[in-house]
This record gives sequence, C-alpha cells and structure tokens, in this order.
Amino acid sequence: MIESNPSSDSNSMDAIIGILDTGIWPESESFNDETMGPIPLRWNGTCANGHDSSTFNCNKKIIGARSYGAGEIKSRTPRDMMGHGTHVAYTAAGVEVKDVSYYGLAAVTAKGGSPGSRLAIYQVFSSQNGSHGSTVLAAFDDAIADGVDVLSLSFGSSSFLEQEFINDPIALGAFPSVQNGITVVCSAGNDGPNPGSVVNSAPWILTVAASTIDRVFESDVVLGNNKVIKGTGINFANIQNSPVYPIIYAKSAKKSGVDENATRNCEPNSMDQEIIKGKIVVCDNEDSLYPQINKQDEVKKLGGIGVILIDDELRGVAFNFGTFPMTLISSKDGAKVLSYINSTKNPVATILPTTAPANYKPAPTIAYFSSGGPSTIPKNILKPDIAAPGVNILAAWIGNDTVQTLKGKDPPLYNVFSGTSMACPHVSGIAAAVKSRNPTWSPSAIRSAIMTTAVQTNNMKAPITTEKGTAATPYDFGAGEVITTGPLQPGLVYETTAIDYLNFLCYHGYNIATIKIMANTIPDGFTCPEESSIDYIQHQLSINSNFQFR
Repeated sequence: MIESNPSSDSNSMDAIIGILDTGIWPESESFNDETMGPIPLRWNGTCANGHDSSTFNCNKKIIGARSYGAGEIKSRTPRDMMGHGTHVAYTAAGVEVKDVSYYGLAAVTAKGGSPGSRLAIYQVFSSQNGSHGSTVLAAFDDAIADGVDVLSLSFGSSSFLEQEFINDPIALGAFPSVQNGITVVCSAGNDGPNPGSVVNSAPWILTVAASTIDRVFESDVVLGNNKVIKGTGINFANIQNSPVYPIIYAKSAKKSGVDENATRNCEPNSMDQEIIKGKIVVCDNEDSLYPQINKQDEVKKLGGIGVILIDDELRGVAFNFGTFPMTLISSKDGAKVLSYINSTKNPVATILPTTAPANYKPAPTIAYFSSGGPSTIPKNILKPDIAAPGVNILAAWIGNDTVQTLKGKDPPLYNVFSGTSMACPHVSGIAAAVKSRNPTWSPSAIRSAIMTTAVQTNNMKAPITTEKGTAATPYDFGAGEVITTGPLQPGLVYETTAIDYLNFLCYHGYNIATIKIMANTIPDGFTCPEESSIDYIQHQLSINSNFQFR
C-alpha cells in the first residue's frame, strides 16, 4: 500500500497506449497531432506502413504502427479496413473534435479518455486473415520492446472456449507485459447476461464490463389513438410523422402450414406477402434463432414499410437500421401496441426517425450483453474488475466504409457501436492518464486507483442496476462504474508484486517449469510453496474430509 503523490504533475509524462486490434484510419481528424509535443525519446517502435507507405503516415499522435499476418511486411498495412480498431483507438486517446455526430445524431464535442496520450497500433486482426494466437503474442513482444505504457485489447475468446492461462495467448502475452510495467486492459466479453461468462480473467489483467450512458437513440411509435410508445434504434426513416400506416401483428399473417412461433417472430418464409405489404409489422423476438436484421430484411422483402420489434434485452442497444423505419420496444409496451391493434378495425401507426436525447435516467445500468462473473478460470478470482461505458458509443470511423453509410451519403466520419470492446478503451485511456500523472506507478497500483475510486450509484443516486432493473452485483460490474478524475488522486493504492502472481500460479496448480514458460523472469531461488502442490492439497483434503456434524 503506497500513498499517491498530489504534486506528481511536475513529474508527468506522455503515456503511450498500445492498441491491439484491426488497425487505424490515420487520416481521421481525431488523430491530428497539431497539439502534440515531440515524440518521447524512450519510444523504440516503428511505423511499418508496408505497401500503404504513400498514404499511411504516422505522426506525433500515432507514433507507431505494425501489421501482422501472412506475407512480407511490405505486403501488409496497419490501415483499418473494418472500423473496430479506429473506433477503439479514438475512445482511448482521440483528440478533442467539435461537432462530432453520426449523420447529425448525438452531435457533441468529443475526445478520448486520454487525449494527450500517444498511440501505438498493432494490427492483429484483418478482414482477410482474421487473427491467430501467434500474431497476438508477437504483438505483445513488440509492444514490450517498443516501450508502451498501457495495452488495450478489445477482444477475447468465447466464454464457451475459454482456455487455461498456459494456452491463452492473451493471458500469456499479458503476464510478461505486466512484469515490464505495462498495464493490460481487456474487454470482459459479450456473452452476458449468463453467469460465469466473463473472459480475460487472469488476475494480472484489468477486465472491463460494459454499462450504458445517459444518452439514448430514441425512435418512437405513434399509434392511431395518439399514444406514443418509446422505442430505441437508429433509423433515418422518411415516412410521415402522423399515424396513417396500417399496423399488423406478424402472427396474423401466418402462411398455411407454418409454425405460429416462426411467424410471430417474423422469420423467413413464414408470412403471407399479400397481408404484410404496405403495413408496419409488429414482430416478437422470443426463442428465435434469427437476428433482428433478418426480420427487417424479411418484412422489407415482402413489401412491409416498417418493423416494431418487441425485445426487453436488445432494446437497450441502438441497432442501426439505416433508412428503414424500425424500432425496438419493451414487452410491456408491446402489450399496449397489441392491445391497440385488437381494439379497432383499422389500426394505424407510424415510426418516428431517431432523436438522441441526453440526461436519460437511470444511467449507468449494466448492459445485458456484458459477460458476468464468477470467473471459471480461475474460480477464486472476482471478475470483471470494473465497468465503463460500452453502449451506443460514438467514436471515429474509417473513411472508406460502405456498410454503415447511408444511401446517397458520404461515409460517416464517426459511428455508433456497442460492446465491452467499447468499454475497454475508456479504461485504457484512464489508465494512461493515471500513468502520466504517476510515472513510477506499477500496473497493480494503477488498477488499484481505478477500482478503489469506482462508484456504485447511478445518476438518480440509487444503486446501479442491470438493464432489467435488478440490483447489479460485483459479478456484473466488479468494483463499480469507473470515474475519470478519481483515479488521478485515489489517496492510497494497493500493490501486487510479481511474486504474488507467481505464487498465484503455483496455487493454481502450475509447476515451476510451466510458470517459466509464462513469466518473463523469475527471481533467483524462487520455488512454489510446499502447500501449493497438488499432492499436498489432496493430502489436506483427505485429512479434512474426515469430519462429523455435532
């Protein structure tokens, strides 16, 4: 336990955040280096721009870039062709940009978590090659040699495929990184709300869950009786705001011989086109294997003019439906819509284009998709560690996008995405800010500062809940919701040493030979405690099992 230093501003430094992801779009205004000073002399990295050398340029903001995968270095490029890495990099360290929006929605002046930090890009994913454990490990090795201070990884294995530390490239690469003073921040996974679905749960990793923010993307339904039903989603619908369009429950358009469950869920080839044509269709999203995009496509193909999807979980995330009128509503509001449909001979409605009101309450809540604890590997570590904004996050985007581009428009400069992938870089940016303020602090001290200053209440001064309204627990948000300024002045921080982690691996069941594979260095003379051996533990269990109730 060490005291934080209130006067450490005088010793501040430029922190360097390494982003392991899909690359970066360097031309984005979010990575402008006009306000940046000289590149730190301690930086040892390179700008390996490969075949893109004529257009991909590093600067005083993006001070390094590497690409991994098949082929020679000159045949590769760290340019982001998927968008994910650019979005993540901006969230962590983008500079301040005014009038940021997604086609006019959610217009704000925005910046990343640590706008004064430098970025080092390690492209370990590509649309052609995906990602492999060997490329992830190579990126870790390069990042250590390059001299980064924080590593941000917005990916991980599926909770169904989580591996032992010795077989997990992220856990393997993170251990020597932490030994070299690098704070490693990872996303907790998107397999929630199932208990025990959290990944990246090694104790030397700072694991981040996702929470909502106080801005929503609202697309309301107006019924013929003038009742307004609140919905969520992003659509730029060009239909009338007055409720003049016929509305129907999908179940009423069932094809002969088709299962009713398939029809009410708007599944492909389940609805009668003559009944659907020209109508707004209300679809369930219960016990269905088809995602919402398939339901949208099916109704659109049949000539429907809009979709109202009933789903209590998904409605917390603003899915992008482009120019098609579609919105998500709760089951409670769904019952009101169906009641209206059944109450009149000619029910009508409309779906309003999206607005983005702020100051939404309650916020934060824990996102339905955010993977929860307890950890399964290992079972005795509480994960996730912290929660951060990960729902409907607006951040920089790639300049050659086609998927998220509205018809007849230029590609968006900024885009809205959700996931623990978006939560992770918020914490990475804060970790970099803490490192800048306290250059001598270890990764565990930085993690301590972030966790011990977290909050457990929302903007209504009530306990944070899940999106379903139930009380959130440490299995949902770890220590709580991260705050931006508290970690800079935590008062006290708690230290975990390399010996603590080595002893943990011993008690996890690893022998010295296995630990040497994982660790960068092991102190001379280090041995596992006798009581950590499997034989000793089994012996103690056999002794302690001979008890009786009295």
